[in-house]
Amino acid sequence: MEELFKDKLKRSYKQLKDDRAEAVVEELETAWKRKVEDLCHDIKKIDRDRNNLIDDLSPDVTFKTNVVPSDFDGLQFMNKDIELGMKRRNALIVLRVTLSRYEDMFGEYPDKATIEKILPNYYTNNKEEEED
Repeated sequence: MEELFKDKLKRSYKQLKDDRAEAVVEELETAWKRKVEDLCHDIKKIDRDRNNLIDDLSPDVTFKTNVVPSDFDGLQFMNKDIELGMKRRNALIVLRVTLSRYEDMFGEYPDKATIEKILPNYYTNNKEEEED
């Protein structure tokens, strides 16, 4: 233990700087990876919410009957669907920017399988959007 302490005290400025740089990079890279995964989960939740909006109109034999046209507010439905669509679009843009910046700073994103697991069509759809 004494030798370890002594060796730590004798480290050069370059060694100290390298150790601190490594710690900062590790912490920052982890934060960027978490952000990517959080954004993927946010997008998946928005997709669920948007599908649930439509599912709520379906008849349910155990809890409610068919939607009565006089009770249905089409304008409210449309506005909510558009709002969710815009949230999804914005989250996809932030995800694209986050991934791009990650790759600028740290190299190729190492866990694309996680993105594909959460958002199965992300890379397929993203490629089509970039070609337009």
